[in-house]
Amino acid sequence: MPKYFNTIKLKISDEEKKLRLEDYRYALENGYYFGPPVDIDDFMNKDIFDEFVRFKCLNCGTEHDEEYDILLEIWDESISDYPKIYCENCGKESSVPLDVYHKQTLKVFR
Repeated sequence: MPKYFNTIKLKISDEEKKLRLEDYRYALENGYYFGPPVDIDDFMNKDIFDEFVRFKCLNCGTEHDEEYDILLEIWDESISDYPKIYCENCGKESSVPLDVYHKQTLKVFR
């Protein structure tokens, strides 16, 4: 977990597990899956979590969630301590993790 912002873990439902299992089977049958085989019973009995980061725009204050896996693909930790993305509302590259937002806005009001 990153040290400058928190992530939110949400347990996925059994229905979501079934959908992911269907996606796995489809990928397996069509040659899109290249990983090790998945034990289906183990998968269905295991608690699985999706991880998100809550973002807030420094410009307009709009909040939204982003999947942490996707952030890891686009964020270079060697360049910045936290990801900064475009706001879906105002279109400016000023949406930061909520924890970072609070730290930065507190500095403004001191």
